[in-house]
Amino acid sequence: MTKLDLVLARIRNLSAEEQEALAAEIELRLDNAGAGSALSDEEWAEIEATMDESGETIPHEVVVAEMRAKYPG
Repeated sequence: MTKLDLVLARIRNLSAEEQEALAAEIELRLDNAGAGSALSDEEWAEIEATMDESGETIPHEVVVAEMRAKYPG
């Protein structure tokens, strides 16, 4: 069994909603393969404008929570 087969088996065990979300993300990545970042120039500009220049890091959980709040669904 290939790694892809194993991953697909894991995906099939998720809820329909989670499967749809992953499928959309995979499709986006396939559509943009070789194009560099999945973010637009405007999205990168927004990120760069809000970056903390102090060198402090933000915990992953905080970033995920903020992204889920900003882009629900």
